[in-house]
Amino acid sequence: MTPLIDVVFLLIVFFVLVSRIVDEDRPRLDLPAPVPAATLISPPGAKIIVSIVADGSAAWRYHMPGADIPADAAGADALAHIVAESLQRDPEAAVQVRAGQDTPWEVVAPVLEAARVAGRAASIPHPVRVQLATTRNQGA
Repeated sequence: MTPLIDVVFLLIVFFVLVSRIVDEDRPRLDLPAPVPAATLISPPGAKIIVSIVADGSAAWRYHMPGADIPADAAGADALAHIVAESLQRDPEAAVQVRAGQDTPWEVVAPVLEAARVAGRAASIPHPVRVQLATTRNQGA
């Protein structure tokens, strides 16, 4: 019985030493503390606001001041054209996409592509800045 206890203690000592060596091999990183996203305020500057809303018939629409576009392929092309016109007036403007938490990604992704296409159409030398904003559901 005594040799068995000795072996167990040797194994415990071995694993304690090995675990300390493994911990010391990791590099120490000084990472910034995360800020809750709800407290972030969008930076100042001009914004092109695109709201994604659901109409009563379970279809999605892209809504901008002065435009209400269906969320389909033709609507994405029209959205790119409108955003390109706005970017030609103010090349530093950011495209802010506002959508509800339950909005599917398949509806949001064309807006991002439209912003990229609009930046090329407006001949902007830098990538278009895009801000994503999530709105809470009314029942939440």
